[in-house]
Amino acid sequence: MVNQWSITKVQVPLNVVGLVIGRQGSNIKLIQERTNTKISFSDEEVDGHRTCIIKGSEENIALAQKLVIKAVNDQPVIEAVEMLVPIAAVGRIIGRNGDVIRSISRASGSKIIVERDEDRIASLSYPENMRKIILKGGKEQIEAARSLLLEKVIEVEEMRQQIHASATNMSMRARSRQAAHEDDDSQSSSISLGPSQEALTLANSDRFIEAYVSAVDSASHFWLQVVGPRSVQLDKLVTEMTEYYECEENRELHKLDKVNIDSIVAAKFPHDNSWYRGMICSYEPNETDPIESLVTVYYLDFGDTETVKIDTVYELRTDFLKLNFQAIECCLANVKPESVKGDEAADAFEELTYAAQWKVVMVKVVGYQQEGDKTIPCVQIIDTNGPTDIDVAEELAKRGLVEFSNGVTRLSSSP
Repeated sequence: MVNQWSITKVQVPLNVVGLVIGRQGSNIKLIQERTNTKISFSDEEVDGHRTCIIKGSEENIALAQKLVIKAVNDQPVIEAVEMLVPIAAVGRIIGRNGDVIRSISRASGSKIIVERDEDRIASLSYPENMRKIILKGGKEQIEAARSLLLEKVIEVEEMRQQIHASATNMSMRARSRQAAHEDDDSQSSSISLGPSQEALTLANSDRFIEAYVSAVDSASHFWLQVVGPRSVQLDKLVTEMTEYYECEENRELHKLDKVNIDSIVAAKFPHDNSWYRGMICSYEPNETDPIESLVTVYYLDFGDTETVKIDTVYELRTDFLKLNFQAIECCLANVKPESVKGDEAADAFEELTYAAQWKVVMVKVVGYQQEGDKTIPCVQIIDTNGPTDIDVAEELAKRGLVEFSNGVTRLSSSP
């Protein structure tokens, strides 16, 4: 005799449907196998519930119904908890395309909502440098998520401390812009370095990024370094290069057989006696005393240029090329270059941007400027270190050192 199949329906609250079903239907599959029933959920939502449909013999349906109801009742009480994290940590918490926050959500079983910029601006209930995150789930799930999020905050703080230490190490490197001006022609002739060059964000992005102004040619022409993990990597690279090239035996292995313009080399910086990556811009041989020959070097990670003796320039060990070149040539957005008032404007620009002092300013790409075969980012610079934010271009214009302009060349794609 064939068993008669019956149908029973159970109303399941929307907020626990996924938990009752389980990952890839694992929970429902177990109930079906245990009770020899067939279980499905309707697509329709009525009064905050979805209908669980159970098919099978009456005896088996009764058991399956009890198990489904038990699964609903066993679900933890859903709570919503807020936590504040530093804005500086939000990018690391979210991750590239949201991969990190999705991973934390999966690992903890909680739902994580990061407050939007516009909502944060509208709220005055907590410090401006903090961002609110809402955690939803059971108590254990929320605690697991909170712990994982705090790990990311700690990682960011540790990285910022390492970056600060790197900036301290670089503080000895600064030199006056007057010395740099002696080599202006060499600086301005620097070539595009292709995919090995560190880049700023794309134009039309609303995101400001932290940067150092590492070298200045004028108030409208300068070089930036992006602040972040690369800062620590550069500090480590300089330390390793200095230790390596200070050894005479190592220098003997990398003597230049021939000086080639535009070749990448290891060059000592005379103002701090450290070794850096550079590009040869010009060569002035001394036939009488070859060791007195002079080489003009553009320092690829900082943007400045020096003329040094040939015995402080050597072939670059190939593994020192792994890190992208860090100096990014830029121009100041919203300023007419022809209006810049020479050294006076440059001095003020250095003061406003803490040039070569390794103090952070906020920058945003607003367009690009084409100069020959080079495409140079035009950036807005904001000093946020004081009680009020200062737009550098606007401040220079207020001082009568430049003419302010709202126009920059915009490109439809990145350079």
